[in-house]
This record gives sequence, C-alpha cells and structure tokens, in this order.
Amino acid sequence: MANRNFEYQNLKRKHDKNREFDEQNMKRKYEAKLGSNKSIKASKASTPNSRVREHYNEKPDVGVEKRNESTILFLKNFNNWIKSVIIGKYVGPNSTVLDIGCGKGGDLLKWKAAKISALVGLDLSDVSIDHAKNRWENLNIRDKYPAEFHVLDCFSNPITSISSIKNKKFDIVSMQLCLHYSFETENKARMALINASSNLKEGGLFIGTVTDANWIAKKLKALGPKELKFGNSIYSIIFEQKHEFPTFGHKYNFYLEDAINDCPEYLVHFPTFERMAKKYGFELIYKKRFHDIYNEAKEDPQYRQLLYKMSVIKLNKEYGEMSDEEWEAAGFAFKKVVK
Repeated sequence: MANRNFEYQNLKRKHDKNREFDEQNMKRKYEAKLGSNKSIKASKASTPNSRVREHYNEKPDVGVEKRNESTILFLKNFNNWIKSVIIGKYVGPNSTVLDIGCGKGGDLLKWKAAKISALVGLDLSDVSIDHAKNRWENLNIRDKYPAEFHVLDCFSNPITSISSIKNKKFDIVSMQLCLHYSFETENKARMALINASSNLKEGGLFIGTVTDANWIAKKLKALGPKELKFGNSIYSIIFEQKHEFPTFGHKYNFYLEDAINDCPEYLVHFPTFERMAKKYGFELIYKKRFHDIYNEAKEDPQYRQLLYKMSVIKLNKEYGEMSDEEWEAAGFAFKKVVK
C-alpha cells in the first residue's frame, strides 16, 4: 500500500508539473500572438531581415529545465549531435573560429570539446548576443578559450566594419543553420561568401549546416494546385506561390514548435551557391544529408558514444522513429584554396 501511495504521489507531481508547463507554454504563445497582432502594421513595413531580427530578439531563453521539456527536444539533440560530428571532423585543436550566426551560443561547448584557441561570434540579434556572452561567462569555459561577441548582420554588412577583428584571419568560419537567410537576394549571398572568404586563412575551412531546398521543393510540388502549406504536429512551411522557383528570394514562412515562430526563410539553391563560392576561392570538399551523416558517423565509436551522451538514442526510443521531416538538412564544408 505504501508503494502504491508513493507511486501515486509521484505520478501526481509529474502531472501537475506537466500541466503547469502546458499552461505557461499556452500563456506564452498567447501573449506572443497578441504582441504580433499589435505590431502587424509595423511588420508589413519592415524588411525581411528586420523581421528575422525581431523573431530572435523576442525568443526567450527558457533555461535548461524548460528546454528539456520541449516537444522537439529529440530534434534539437539530434541537430546538435550532427553539428558535433561536423565540428569534430573538421575543427582541429588550437583552431581560431569565426562563428557567423552564433545565436545564443548553443555551440560554445562544442567549440570547447574541439579545443579551439579563440572564438568570435556574430549575430544580427542583439538579444541573442547578450545571451551568448552570458552563456560563455557562466559555463566556466573562459579559461578554455577567449571569446568576443558582436552584433552584425553578416549578410548585409562587411565584417571589416568591426574594428577589433578587421585584420584577423581565422582557421574556421562556421555558419550553422543560418545560410538560408542570405538567399533573400544575390547580393546577400555574395556578402555571406565575402565575409567567409576575406576572414579565412588560405587552406582554412568554411563549415556549416543548411536546410535541404530540394526536399522542401518536392514537398511543395506534391501539394494540390492551390495548396501552399505542408507540415506535421511540430512544424509547418507556408509558401507565397508555387509556380515560379527563383534562384534567390524564394520565400517561405517557417514555424517550428518551441523554436521558430512564423519566420521568413529562403530556399538555398546549393549548386548556385557552390558556383558562387568558387569565385571566392572555395572548393567544396564535403556535403551530406543529415541522414547520411548519421548512418556514417554512428559506426564511429567516438560519435556513437556521443549519441548516448547527448540523449539522441535514448530519446529516440522514448519518442519513436524519426520522421522524414526531421532528417532533411545537410552539412557542408568548403576549403579555401591556396592561390
């Protein structure tokens, strides 16, 4: 009887905790919706880049406990594992790193694991940069590598505008799941490449992850004649039209549960990006879909152990098999060719 009472009280506490979280989550979404309704006129007048900045500025840092309760926790852990694999594969000890689109500093511990010697993080969101600074200070890694963080839209402005890193050359330039924002226009895509190339040593590496435009386009084409939206319980993608597929500026609005709320993004035509990259001294040396990276890296003892450490395998057993939607992105690496 005592054991039953204990189990009952334990279940009740979990239920109350989950209900409290659901209510808080619902309240947060409702307040965010109210806020977006109030600013809808201003949003129409704002540029896509300012909308992206607003989105990431409004996004709260919920803390580790709430992040662990997220409905997309497995997806986040899986994406982090993929990034760890790419960083482990291409970032050597004592490397200097320029992290373009560093966000709130979610990769700081990955850079620590890679034993880098210095980091510069850049992001267009001032709120995200503040969080990244705080995270770097609070993770007890200041003695592992020095870091500095700056607010800059790297797809609209040259990095040379930041005086402290104007003449620095890095071993690694990283763009993790942010390159798609540059494909709003050809000029922005070129600025992304200029900033990557001009701040990278010869022989240095430009690494990153990017959404798979081919998969997204196939899903759009498979819809009915008037349908422009597809998704599932955790994400949705809404296009403005489906009859033309411009190389640049092919916009869609993306929603991801607990992560991204109706933010404008753009398809990246990777063959075009690869051709452009060659003009800035880059040679593509690696490009694989997340699914292929997983199948390859899981056989490596080092990364297989990391699957358990980062709760990817454990959570997958709890939440079931990964859907196709959760696979479709790719990792890439370019090498700056020595002239």
